[in-house]
Amino acid sequence: MMTLAGIFAAGGLGAVLRFWLGNIITSKTQSLRFPVGILTVNILGALGLGLFTGLHVTNSSAALIIGTGFFGAFTTFSTFSVESVQLLLAKRVKESILYIGLTLCGSLLAFWCGWTLLT
Repeated sequence: MMTLAGIFAAGGLGAVLRFWLGNIITSKTQSLRFPVGILTVNILGALGLGLFTGLHVTNSSAALIIGTGFFGAFTTFSTFSVESVQLLLAKRVKESILYIGLTLCGSLLAFWCGWTLLT
């Protein structure tokens, strides 16, 4: 029961932080007309999860609370999907492909960098 409460609390914190940081980045990059906010948040979240994973935390509750709760709520595949499709629907195919590539490759690279720094 305590693990569920921890996941709930960490998830709430991650979601609020994603919303706040995403909005700040988006407001500062509006002239780009490219979803930089969620791209940045997802890459930072992957880096953070990589760093956390590299710590090799053996406490399963802590791993669930931080990995699933916080980082699961901080990063967002659903918003990434919506923004990718919106770019396609606006016939901005090159930007959509760039966004998808940057998000996927950037997140994987960021996770790997974070993980290897601590292993």
